[in-house]
Amino acid sequence: MAKEELDVQEIIPGLIVRHTNRRLGKLETSEACERLIMGRISFSEFVDQIGEGFRELLDFMTEYDLHPGRPDEVLYCVDCYADLYGRSILRTQLERLYHLSGLVPNRGVG
Repeated sequence: MAKEELDVQEIIPGLIVRHTNRRLGKLETSEACERLIMGRISFSEFVDQIGEGFRELLDFMTEYDLHPGRPDEVLYCVDCYADLYGRSILRTQLERLYHLSGLVPNRGVG
C-alpha cells in the first residue's frame, strides 16, 4: 500500500467508533492501524486485532474524547494532561501507530 498524506479535514471527531458487534477477519497490522486512524474500526476492534500494545494511548484518547486521526490534538492533550513518564509512552505509541499504518500525518508525529 502506498503511503499517503492524511488529510485532517477528512476526520470527523464525532465519528469515534468505540464498540460494534461486527466480526472482522484477521487484519494485517498496517491495515488495522490505518482503519483506526481513519475511524473505520473501533478501539475495541483494534485491540482485538493488534493486542494490548497501544492500551495506554487508547485509554488516554477515550478519557479525553480524542480521535487518532487528529494527531496534533492528541499531542496537545498529551502535553497538557499526561505526566512526564506518560507523555513518553503516549508519544511513542502514537508515533508507532502512524509508522505501522503507513500514513503520514500533516505534522507533529514522528
